[in-house]
Amino acid sequence: MADIFLLPGSYHLTSRPLTIETLVGSCVSVCLYNIKNCQAAMNHFLHDVPKGKSFYQIGQYGSSATEYIIEKLMSFDPEASHYQAQVFGGAAVIKTVSSEQNVGQKNIDIAKKILNTYRISIIREEIGGQRGRRVSFDTATNTVFCRFAGQIGKKYKQHQEIGSL
Repeated sequence: MADIFLLPGSYHLTSRPLTIETLVGSCVSVCLYNIKNCQAAMNHFLHDVPKGKSFYQIGQYGSSATEYIIEKLMSFDPEASHYQAQVFGGAAVIKTVSSEQNVGQKNIDIAKKILNTYRISIIREEIGGQRGRRVSFDTATNTVFCRFAGQIGKKYKQHQEIGSL
């Protein structure tokens, strides 16, 4: 089984068993799994929506990163009831004076909004709080191990591009 470590602004889609991991603070990670064909995807986005009209990478924003992995998986199986989502992160790791700057909550909100738009059930979420999380997604079983961030004990292949299905 291969291991992939997602950096901020990246995502991975797969049709083979993998363990995909990441560390999130105010960022959010959506783990998406198709219960019929066992295809899976995971992202790690930094912000809710792009500001302005400048060029941006799909993976950096929850609005584009989450929609992209959903649409890519749904191109193989468009039935929303075949998908399950798990959402992690969105912590307020940096204290701010203004509630308008609550990046973590904005990230949580956009992930949930997009999943709701596509009628995908969220079967688990570990969101908010004030501490980062280490997330490990086993795409063979749709199992996610999540714990508060600590030391990284294994070495992983870093991944920034989309995997092939």
